[in-house]
Amino acid sequence: MKKNVINVINPIINIIVFLISHKSTQLIFDFFLHIILKSKGFKNFGSFSLTGEEHFLRFINGYKLDYSLDIGANTGKYSEKIIKLTKSKVLSFEPGSDSFKELKKLEKKYLNKINVFKVALSDKNKNVKFYSIGKNSQLASIEKNIKKFSYVEKKKIKVSKIKCIKGDNFFKKLKLKGKIDFIKIDTEGNDYKVLLGLKKTIIKHKPKFIQFEMNWHNLFNGANIFKISSQFKDYYIYRILPFRSGLIKINPDHPNNNLYHLSNYVMIRKAIKIN
Repeated sequence: MKKNVINVINPIINIIVFLISHKSTQLIFDFFLHIILKSKGFKNFGSFSLTGEEHFLRFINGYKLDYSLDIGANTGKYSEKIIKLTKSKVLSFEPGSDSFKELKKLEKKYLNKINVFKVALSDKNKNVKFYSIGKNSQLASIEKNIKKFSYVEKKKIKVSKIKCIKGDNFFKKLKLKGKIDFIKIDTEGNDYKVLLGLKKTIIKHKPKFIQFEMNWHNLFNGANIFKISSQFKDYYIYRILPFRSGLIKINPDHPNNNLYHLSNYVMIRKAIKIN
């Protein structure tokens, strides 16, 4: 049925495209494309309300959450949201010195609710270059092609070295008394490697929800939704839509869902029933 409808509509669409696809109209199309992408959960930033993450946290609060991981916590704004909107305890990870100082303050503010670690998690134990853009920057990354991003001020980039630890090794030593039910990863392009480094931990704890980010970085490092999905067969993948629009289940094999624009995805364990 769907193919029949497409076969009927496509010739009409092609005529319209022929009539309007001029160089002079491309700026107009760019404007509408920008709006369409934002409406589908891409290119949204600035507030947890706009990105849909605040609504998402309220949603997962309906499920029993023991521990949540905030990997790439920066100064702890998302960690604080998790504490306020769920009953979960939080373990937060941030390698940047300036950001970690701010993150550390949450341990006193929320006693027994959060523990913070000055640690960079990845797929291997290794030393890497760390590119930061100003104090407490949310754009700090280990992506060497960071200068190619239009939203980064090249003159402000500072390079240092940090040690990455394989996530499975870290949690083997930590020995938590409880289950990890939610993992949030925002490491500016290193999310896929963080996931790979946590495979044994994920198999052991069977987290209900795993949130990660896709962005421009992945154009250069080769990670995409298809690759991630192929490593985690026990999960369906959803994209977080803006504001209160909720989650939309996506096909990880389709190119429309492998765009290199800022977007937040959630892997939900197949055994979890969601509305």
